[in-house]
Amino acid sequence: MEKAQWFTIGPLFGCGSRPINHLAYPHDIIDISHLVKQAISHKASELYEKGYSTRAISNELGISKTAVKSRLTDVGVELRSHSNDQLTSNKKPKIRSIKAAPYGYCLVDGMLHKEPREQSTLKLILKWAKQGQSHCAIARKLNDQNLKPRHADKWSQPTVGYIIKRHQEQ
Repeated sequence: MEKAQWFTIGPLFGCGSRPINHLAYPHDIIDISHLVKQAISHKASELYEKGYSTRAISNELGISKTAVKSRLTDVGVELRSHSNDQLTSNKKPKIRSIKAAPYGYCLVDGMLHKEPREQSTLKLILKWAKQGQSHCAIARKLNDQNLKPRHADKWSQPTVGYIIKRHQEQ
């Protein structure tokens, strides 16, 4: 014989009713997830049309804001923009904050400018990389020519690799 277990059914929409304790046998369990999703979607769309925010609906139904948004879009509700920034089409380009200029460049008034003393070394690094030389070989050649990096005594393979990778992405 199968053993019965106690389980609790809580209020679906937070309407103030008390939870129900129920003794159930394994064969009593019914999959109602589809029905629950439909009910949540219906209630969420009603609240959204009344002007509730997704956060308020989330708090009311006891589900996440992401779940609220997905239920609303599943039902076909067009979501409102949540801030005035989304309403304007003249979006400002994002300005990247630069704390330190990459090798071959310098910062002047927050703008990157080519550093003439480092540009020749940068061109050598990129030329040797195009020829197929390894990062380690390039670092060795730079050290043999007594060319110094900006903040170290000698060139290293990771530094050369970072410089090459940065210029390949551009």
